[in-house]
Amino acid sequence: MKRICNLLTAVLFAAFLFVCGAAFVLLPDQGFSAEENRVLAQFPAFTWGRLADGSFSSGINDYFADQFPVRDLFVGIKGVSETVLLRGENNGVLLGKDGQLAVRRFRVYKSRLVQTDDMDYYYENTVKRNVEAIRQYAETNGMETVVVLPPRTVDVCADAFSYPGEITESLHGAFSELEDTGYIDLLPLFREKYGAGEYVYYRGDHHWTALGAYYAYREIMTAFGMEADILPRESFSLEEVPDFYGTTWSRAGYKFVGPDVLTIPTTGHEDELETTCLSIQAVKGEDGKQRRELLPYKTFDGWLVRDYLTEKDKYGAFLDGTHLVQTVFSKTGERERLLVIKDSFANTLVPYLSAHFDLVIVNLAEGEEDASRYAEQFGTTRALIVYNWENMITNINPAGLR
Repeated sequence: MKRICNLLTAVLFAAFLFVCGAAFVLLPDQGFSAEENRVLAQFPAFTWGRLADGSFSSGINDYFADQFPVRDLFVGIKGVSETVLLRGENNGVLLGKDGQLAVRRFRVYKSRLVQTDDMDYYYENTVKRNVEAIRQYAETNGMETVVVLPPRTVDVCADAFSYPGEITESLHGAFSELEDTGYIDLLPLFREKYGAGEYVYYRGDHHWTALGAYYAYREIMTAFGMEADILPRESFSLEEVPDFYGTTWSRAGYKFVGPDVLTIPTTGHEDELETTCLSIQAVKGEDGKQRRELLPYKTFDGWLVRDYLTEKDKYGAFLDGTHLVQTVFSKTGERERLLVIKDSFANTLVPYLSAHFDLVIVNLAEGEEDASRYAEQFGTTRALIVYNWENMITNINPAGLR
């Protein structure tokens, strides 16, 4: 009997390996995981140099890990097993009270050429360079400027986790260097609101909610000296979209954590606005020479693209996701123009800010550093920088801001 059991075990194991191997060979490679909301690794190009420095082997490992058959199933199993073992973390994501999730490990830039593996800490020189560049831009751009650096979920929702606060406090101190440049310190406010039970950050996504964005909007308007123009929350109709599974949920693998509700605030006047997406394109002049110009390639009414609301990436409904440069202008007449230098946290500020300004939006997270050219081209009179703490330690795009 024991021999039969051993033989059956060996046969089943061999069959499992055969099926997985056959599936790996026969199934086409996937380019994008909707479940994890990220691009999947592809088979790496071979060079002798990459083989010698180990990057080819590392790429092979990433390829097999990302293209493994029924990968989502095994990711979910791993998330459950980590919970059963009381580790409270999976794939660098913490599991806290009431299903609150927060990323604690990031790939951090040591320099423009060197990026670390996932780690808790950050390089002080990287943050210092980013902070100094933002300071210099705010002081020299000739416009009234407000700087907003949204904290990470792990900083705001610290009460939900058993996580040391040394890094939070260190970053908080580093950003205080911007105090004389129109900098708004949001950490105390958001910790207070979260501690009071308010839904200011998503549980399964790294962004603030529409309510969190509203609180930031109030602080921004106050910093611009426009307190009297602040619209009360009652001015906005709130559309709730269920089943929002954000980027943190996708990375964590905690399939048992429920979805968030995505809230869309509207005033009813969105049809009076038009959003235009622009990019730098090569065009041929009358002299036959190529030159690069900023040209539109997509236009839509308002700032909301409803097609996203039926997909997993519901957050993309705000401003149609990621674009290098966008404008949100009134159709009924010109208004004061605000230059918004941003990452994706600013997308949910647009419903509020577009009630007061025509917006010229430059996506710093996509690597566009020359904001001054757009200020001059579109005639902006104020500037707003919105760049969250995670991006301040995981890339050095702000260091080139000009």
